[in-house]
Amino acid sequence: MSNNSLLLVDPDFKADATDNCHLLLKITNDSFSYAVLNKDSEEINLIFDKQGCTNLEQDLKTAFETDQFLSGKYLKVKAAVHTSNFIFVPDEWFDAKNISVYSKFLGTDKELHTIPHAELGFHTIYSLNQKIENTLPENTAIYPQSSPLLALHKHISEDGLVIDFTANSFNVLFIKGGKIHFQNHYESESPEEFNYFLLLIIEQLGLSEITLVYLQGIINEDDEYYNTLLKYFNNLYFFLPAGTKNSELLADMPKHYFSGLLALDLCE
Repeated sequence: MSNNSLLLVDPDFKADATDNCHLLLKITNDSFSYAVLNKDSEEINLIFDKQGCTNLEQDLKTAFETDQFLSGKYLKVKAAVHTSNFIFVPDEWFDAKNISVYSKFLGTDKELHTIPHAELGFHTIYSLNQKIENTLPENTAIYPQSSPLLALHKHISEDGLVIDFTANSFNVLFIKGGKIHFQNHYESESPEEFNYFLLLIIEQLGLSEITLVYLQGIINEDDEYYNTLLKYFNNLYFFLPAGTKNSELLADMPKHYFSGLLALDLCE
């Protein structure tokens, strides 16, 4: 699946019957996927995934120009978009009237966006690739790529490390004492690169073999990335989609592939 497109569609789903549906888009640095979720039945009507994009901007632009399912009228459109320009600012330090002051921490003069995380006590401040932002429908609620991971924190009852994989990168979230202690994104094109970053994370966060590790995205039991994790951790769990999502589409698929995408619907 790493460098191929995947499209699963409910045979009863019609592209012109989307008024009661949410369109969820997950756009990373090297992949994009989307799901159509019926909010009346909570059924997943469609899943699309494309990994290993060499020209993400063009692939996304082409998809919106040619894909009939992306041109529908949806109840809500939500997109989590990768950016390396982001910071977390504690609520007590956040100044909503002077957002531009944070530009110096991001090293950019692009327009800044903010997302509050009231339960977590901080705001995400970030900027986006303008070309990708302009490709999305006008009414899209745009979130940084970290938001679906952050939304999952209340679905994890114990301290743990969450890792969301694409074919060539991974996103990490570490939860301790019910609070977010660490979040970052890494490009990793080989198990050897992954091993290097993993050792760095283990050292920085003081993790041990008993740390709980929740896996989602493009990873399978006994593949090279999974076996790399087994060298350092005893407790690996595939993290299934949060919330109730009924769909025959996922009956024969590893459901953890789409946990990060479907978690986007938890973002408000």
